[in-house]
Amino acid sequence: MNLYWPMFGSGTQGWTAFDAAADGTFAAVSVRTSRYPSRRPQVLQCAHSSAVSIGAQAIADLMKKVGGAGYPCTLALARGSYQVLVMPEAPVLDSEMDASLRWSIASMIEFPVSEAGLSWMRIPTVEFQPDREKQLYAIVARKSLLDEQAGWFKHAKPALKAIDIRETALRNIAGLLEKKNEGLGLLTVSPAGVTSTFTFRGELYLDRFIAQPMDEVLSGDEQRKRKFLDRVTQQVYQSMELITRTHPFVSIERIVVGPSPTPLELGRHLAGKLPVPVQMLDLASIFDISAAPQLAQPEAQARYLVALGAALRGLRKTT
Repeated sequence: MNLYWPMFGSGTQGWTAFDAAADGTFAAVSVRTSRYPSRRPQVLQCAHSSAVSIGAQAIADLMKKVGGAGYPCTLALARGSYQVLVMPEAPVLDSEMDASLRWSIASMIEFPVSEAGLSWMRIPTVEFQPDREKQLYAIVARKSLLDEQAGWFKHAKPALKAIDIRETALRNIAGLLEKKNEGLGLLTVSPAGVTSTFTFRGELYLDRFIAQPMDEVLSGDEQRKRKFLDRVTQQVYQSMELITRTHPFVSIERIVVGPSPTPLELGRHLAGKLPVPVQMLDLASIFDISAAPQLAQPEAQARYLVALGAALRGLRKTT
């Protein structure tokens, strides 16, 4: 799972990112990023496929539409194809962390640990809470699944250089939205449910997902929709309280609601029900979308948001 491509070049760089969503859609974007924080990442191309079977042919078809920039490729895994576990950080060298985590997660996954692809990232608390137990995120997926999906890119040019997860992709989006020293909550809607992503200084501190097909929410009566929206509101409020208790140095000062593929009106429902301002995401404020005018539409923004976040791999905003 530790497929990695070091950033290179002195002026600009970029990624072509693919998102294999659980609903069967496949989205791809090509994004040029800059080392200069005053320049917004530029979306060069975007395309999607609703192929019945996601695989090498779908990759090849999309690559013809978005691969012209020659950037290395990254793939965001579908939710449900991996696990993110919060684990104590063992007092070992980084080079020994993989072995330590494998021993720890053996009883927490449903397949032999020898068949697991494993990656990890720290939850940064040392600067603010030096006496707190260190923790990290362990990301686990079956090696067979990773090998299969990497195989889709076997004949792709440029080749697959990284595998990402949805949590880090949305973290990257939230990181661009943050103001200096601001804790931020990003709410995003997909056909499968609603994700809450909470970040501070570009780092992920909490992620929550409410699994609820949007077609079920919207096909019912108004009471069902309101009940679901109340559930989302309650989870966001409880998440903010949890962050205050566990990470008191993080002050969530805004909630930003991403575009929705459906007329859910989540932002309108949240406004006035939370102790912080609620704003709608203005994608054009963080990306240059002039070369991809279809991204002016909320439905398209929702479809490509995870891929756009994955294409920000390695980028850190300077405020």
